[in-house]
Amino acid sequence: MEDFGDSVSRKPLVVCLDIGTTYTGYAYSFIKKPDEITVRKWASEGTMLSPKAPSSVLLTPELSFHSFGYDAERKFSDLHAKNDHKSWNFVNGFKMVLNDKKKFDANVLNVLDIQNHYVPASAVFTGVIRYLKNDLMEQLTRRGYHLDESNIQFVVTVPAIWSEAAKQAMTDFSVMAGIQKENLMIAYEPEVAALHCVSMPASQVTVRTRDNIALMFKPGCSFLVLDLGGGTTDITVQKVEKDGKLSQLRKASGGNWGGNCVNNLFFQDLTKSLGQKVFQKFITTNAGDYFYLKNQFEVAKRNFRNDQEIVYLHIPSSLKKITKEVNGKKIGDIFNELETREKVYYSDGKLNYASEYFRKFFSSSVQSIVDEVKRVLKSKRCSEVEYILMVGGFSESEIVRDGIKMAFPEIRVINPEDASLSVLKGGVLFGHDPDTVRFRVCPQSYGMAMHEYFNPKKHDLSKSCKVGNTQFAVGCFEKIFEKDEIVEVGQQKIVRVAEDFTGQPEKMRTQNKEIEMYASAAKDPKFISDPGCTLQGIIVVSPPGGRWPDKMKGKITFEVTVTGINVSFMDRNTQSTSGGEIKFSEPKPQAGENPLNRSFRKDDL
Repeated sequence: MEDFGDSVSRKPLVVCLDIGTTYTGYAYSFIKKPDEITVRKWASEGTMLSPKAPSSVLLTPELSFHSFGYDAERKFSDLHAKNDHKSWNFVNGFKMVLNDKKKFDANVLNVLDIQNHYVPASAVFTGVIRYLKNDLMEQLTRRGYHLDESNIQFVVTVPAIWSEAAKQAMTDFSVMAGIQKENLMIAYEPEVAALHCVSMPASQVTVRTRDNIALMFKPGCSFLVLDLGGGTTDITVQKVEKDGKLSQLRKASGGNWGGNCVNNLFFQDLTKSLGQKVFQKFITTNAGDYFYLKNQFEVAKRNFRNDQEIVYLHIPSSLKKITKEVNGKKIGDIFNELETREKVYYSDGKLNYASEYFRKFFSSSVQSIVDEVKRVLKSKRCSEVEYILMVGGFSESEIVRDGIKMAFPEIRVINPEDASLSVLKGGVLFGHDPDTVRFRVCPQSYGMAMHEYFNPKKHDLSKSCKVGNTQFAVGCFEKIFEKDEIVEVGQQKIVRVAEDFTGQPEKMRTQNKEIEMYASAAKDPKFISDPGCTLQGIIVVSPPGGRWPDKMKGKITFEVTVTGINVSFMDRNTQSTSGGEIKFSEPKPQAGENPLNRSFRKDDL
C-alpha cells in the first residue's frame, strides 16, 4: 500500500539493498546489461570473501554509527579485549523489530543490543543503509564509474508478510539515510526471488533446474514461493498469466520460522547444559569467541546432511574457563554427567553431536513451515499449485529441503543454485523491470473515515454528533479495497467527497487535509469503531491551488501501482488537481479536536 508514484523511470544503474535478519548485502547492474549483476563481496576470515556480511552494527557511546558487518564484530571484539566495550552498543538481528504486526511509531522504536541496552531503531537502520549507499558509491568510483546518486534506482527488499507500518518504516529509514524517495522502490522478497529464478542464465544452473523452472513459468502454471530467510518464512502463491506476468493468488503469509529458530534452540540447549550464568558471562566478556562459536554453528547448520553421523564444534578456551570458574567442573565432566552423554559429548576441545540429536534443532521450524504450507494449499485458489520454489539462505539446508519434499510428495520442489542470493539478485532485476506482477490480493479491507448527513432510518444515533444545527453520522467506514479482493496494477478506485469551508479560519483553508485510514479483517465494515477495525495511518491530500474553496466538491483517486498505491485529488468544480499520499503511522489527534476534522463528508452526487 506504500506510495511511490505512478511510474518508475529507468535509471542507468539499479542497486538492491537486501537487509536480512542474519546477513546483509547489496548488488547492482547497469541498464545496458541488467543480467550482469555484481554482488559486493565482504572480507570475513583472512582472505575469504563472502557475498553477504553479518547483520551486525556497532554504535558509539553517543549512538553514532561506527561500523557494520565483520568490521563491527572485529571492533567490538577489540573493545572487549581492552574492557572498553560497556558504553558501546553492538546490535545484530535488528530487522526482526519491524516484524511486529502491531502498530508502532518508528520514531520511538528501540532495539535491544547484546548488552541489553535499548538503542533507537532509526539509528541502526539508517546507519546501515547510509553505510551501504556510501560503500556503493566508493566501489563504483574505484571501478571508474562516476555516477550521480540521482541516476541510481535503489531497491530495498522487505518480507511480503510485513505490516504496512513496517514497510513504511523501511522507506522512512532509507530516506533518512539520504536516498531520494523518487529514486526508491520497496520490493517484496518472494516476488523478486521468483523473478531471479526465471532469469538465471542457463550456464549458471543445472539442466534439470533449468527445465523445471521453464515448466514452472509456463502460462497457466501456479507455484508457491517459499522464501526461507534467517528470521522469517515468507510464503506467496503466484500464477503465470498469458503475457508472462505474475498474479498473486493469495495474500502473503508466514511467520518467524527462519534459520534463527535453529540457532536459538542450539544456544538454549547449550545454556541449559552449562547454566545461564556461564553463558551470560561468556557473551558479555568474550564477544570475539562468542562470534566465533556463532559463525561455526551457522556453517554447521548449513552444511548438515542426512547421511552425516557427527557434527562437531570447537569450543573456545574462554567458555571452558568460565564453565570451570562458575560450576567448579570441567566442561567435559558436565556433559558426561548428562542423560544425553551418548548423543552429546566433549572430546579433544570439541563438542560432538550425534546427527539424530542435532536434527532436533531443526524440528520446530520445519514443522511450522510444513503446517503453514499445508494451510495455504487448502485454499481454493491454491489447489492447483504444481511447484514449490524454495529460496533464501535457510532453503539451502538439506534437512529443510527434504522435510518439504517428504511433506509434499505430489508437488515438485525446486531449490535453484544461488538460492541464498535470489532475493538480492532478483531485487536488481525488479528495479530494471518492475512491471512483472500484474495482480495482487488485498490482505485486509482498507477504508477511510467519512461522515454523512444523519439519517435516522439508516444511522445509529450513538454514532453521530451535532455541529451547529446539522446532525452528522460520524466514523463511517468508506471502503476502498476489500479483503481478498484481486487488484490489478493500474486499477483505480474513486471516492467522492465534499466539504463546506465557508467561514473557516484561513489556516484551515490552506493546510492539507488528513483523513484517517483504517483496516479490517471483515469484508464489509460499516463504522471505524466496528470490532476488528484498526487505525493504520492517514491519507493526506493538498488543497488544489493552495486553498480550499468555500463549497468543495472533489474526488480522491486511489491507483494501484507496481509498488503500492498512488493518491491524487481533483476539485470537481474547477477540475484542478493536487497530490496526495498515505502515511502508515498512527496520527496523534489534538485534545478537543472536532471529530469531523479527520474525515471528509461523503458525497454520492
